Amino acid sequence: MKSGTYKIFAVISTILFVLASAKVAYDFYSLSDIIVMKLEIAEIGQKKILSNTIFTTAIFFGVAFLVGFLAILLANIASSTRYAEAKLEIDTLVSEKESNQTEQQVQKSTMGLSALGEVNKVLNEYTGEERLERILALICNNLDACQGAVYVLKKEGRKSYYVFQTGYAYYMAESQVLQYEMGEGLVGQVAKDKNAILIKAVPEGYMQVISGLGQASPKSLLIVPILSKNGQEVVGIFEIASFVTFTELQKSYVQQVSALLSEKIEESLVQMT
Repeated sequence: MKSGTYKIFAVISTILFVLASAKVAYDFYSLSDIIVMKLEIAEIGQKKILSNTIFTTAIFFGVAFLVGFLAILLANIASSTRYAEAKLEIDTLVSEKESNQTEQQVQKSTMGLSALGEVNKVLNEYTGEERLERILALICNNLDACQGAVYVLKKEGRKSYYVFQTGYAYYMAESQVLQYEMGEGLVGQVAKDKNAILIKAVPEGYMQVISGLGQASPKSLLIVPILSKNGQEVVGIFEIASFVTFTELQKSYVQQVSALLSEKIEESLVQMT
């Protein structure tokens, strides 16, 4: 039914309720006279007792009736209030969700433009390993990362390795060589699958962040491949670590940088021996 139909029924019901209440009140008011007349009670004392008894009963009935009516009215008001509050809460949640989605879209757009602008500037002003160092530093600073590394593809005959090229806050002995074959470790697995991975619980001992206060394991790890222009080969890999969990938006940011490197400096990332 439409709301207008319910209102008509409500008005009719109210009118009937008032008429019925008036009839009941009148009947109680005249009940003593009717009983006296029907039973032919002549004594004044008996008439007074009968009238008082009926009057008292009428009062209790009226009070009980009003309390019941008030209870129903309050229940309806409470129900309406709960509905209004629930609707308001739902509307608020929907509004917040839409606001968050809009904010995320704005942030994503802003971060994407910022990434491309900053990386393009580095690509135009620097060359060689310094270029990779600066790009990695940009990524780590923008993500508040605690550590980062870039691995590049190295081909030795028919074998391919992904060799550590440069790092950010990365401690490694000068004589140490860090490299992974295809499918070896997380870096090698990303190279094999050609897909970025976001790890929210870094395996114990996988890496250590060293500072003047000691060393600690990062909480989150983001590994993103740099694909060749034709998308058939992984020519480099970003490995970024943080003490807080990376978001999908931050993952998208690194993927945008990766795509730009793929387009601009694919050839310089591959080492041939």
